[in-house]
Amino acid sequence: MKIKFARLENFRNIEFADVPLDSPNVWIFGNNAQGKTNLLEALGLLCALRSFRTSDMSAMVSCGKNEARILAGVAHETFGECQVLISISDRRRVFVEDEEVKFSDFIGRFPALAMGNDDIKLLRGSPDVRRKDADMFISSIDGEYFAELKNYYAALAQRNALLRLGNADDPSFAPFELQMAESAKKIFDAREKALGELGRLATEKYGTIAREGGGGASIKIKPSCDIPSPDDFLKMLRSDRQKDAERRTTSRGPHRDDFKIEIGGRDAKMYASEGQQRSAVIALKLAQFEMFKKARSVMPVILCDDMLGELDRARREAFWSCVEPSAQVVATSTLEPPENSARGEWKAIFAQSGSFKA
Repeated sequence: MKIKFARLENFRNIEFADVPLDSPNVWIFGNNAQGKTNLLEALGLLCALRSFRTSDMSAMVSCGKNEARILAGVAHETFGECQVLISISDRRRVFVEDEEVKFSDFIGRFPALAMGNDDIKLLRGSPDVRRKDADMFISSIDGEYFAELKNYYAALAQRNALLRLGNADDPSFAPFELQMAESAKKIFDAREKALGELGRLATEKYGTIAREGGGGASIKIKPSCDIPSPDDFLKMLRSDRQKDAERRTTSRGPHRDDFKIEIGGRDAKMYASEGQQRSAVIALKLAQFEMFKKARSVMPVILCDDMLGELDRARREAFWSCVEPSAQVVATSTLEPPENSARGEWKAIFAQSGSFKA
């Protein structure tokens, strides 16, 4: 997939911009707070209508405006030359060639993989951060997984509402717990499979980026509970109901799972160096790229938000050696594009005060 152009209206500090991106290598540069990351954020919405910076969609609409719009021209392996329009107001809407598309049908169709310094939160952040990232990624390559998540969380919300009433013996729990149990096993199995493959690929990428012998980066699922079968999960929900009613929330299930990154068999969050941690997170993102490509038969666009400044020269060169040569890369930096880059010539675009000049 290639993004040919992006037209933004009322998106953060960008009142209006028409940005030509018709190159395999695009380098957007300028001082801080000029709109470079805002542009990458807008492009990142193509994958799943989700910002890599915030969960508050209203923050992307310019102050005093009611709606932000992103129009992207795309060359796609399956859909050919097409235009994607994303509207953000009190809700998100997306149109492909003027036809509105449901979120469940859109997610993962136009993969744009954002990578940046904030990705370190996947290692250092809360379990919720890792869980949301894993769920969105797996949903992007597996539509059935997304459907099971919706079913699970819909039933979870109903169960929690009943728990807040404090009556653990209410028969109304039964249908919602059954719905949760049926979806929980499928979610757990899909996570285990996807994260196992992600860990295998990440180990290969980490070995190249970190250039270390011995143990590579791996990812392991750390469940809040065992789910041998739907019946076992259902029994657990029933046995937990009294204590959950006291806490007013469901204490165990896929919504509480966490995922651990290890290097050489040791917890990377606790024992890895700064460089190792950043290399591991980059390796995970590159592994996601490979899984997107395989699952969707589409080459994702890579969006690099000033992410390489924290790596030494050797690791930067190793990173580029891991990036698919035919993939489009859109990168941001405060510096002008590098000369004699492993990627070849860059299309340079200067960002200033929400405007972009090629």
